[in-house]
Amino acid sequence: MTHAHQIKVPATYMRGGTSKGVFFRLKDLPEAAQVPGKARDNLLLRVIGSPDPYQKQIDGMGGATSSTSKTVTTANAGSAQ
Repeated sequence: MTHAHQIKVPATYMRGGTSKGVFFRLKDLPEAAQVPGKARDNLLLRVIGSPDPYQKQIDGMGGATSSTSKTVTTANAGSAQ
């Protein structure tokens, strides 16, 4: 499996109970990922380690199950997409 080069994106990693989340400000995402679609989906999935051939999301910030791994984008009211 080949991957695109790595980029820096400011984020905050939070944990509560068994759940984990990586939080992003929408304006900090690459321009193509600032709107809903494939670019955003691919970025957020890679952050948590998906796709993973073992389905354990061990190659990223995610946990061992998809139900405990989250990605969140935040924006000011009125500017969210």
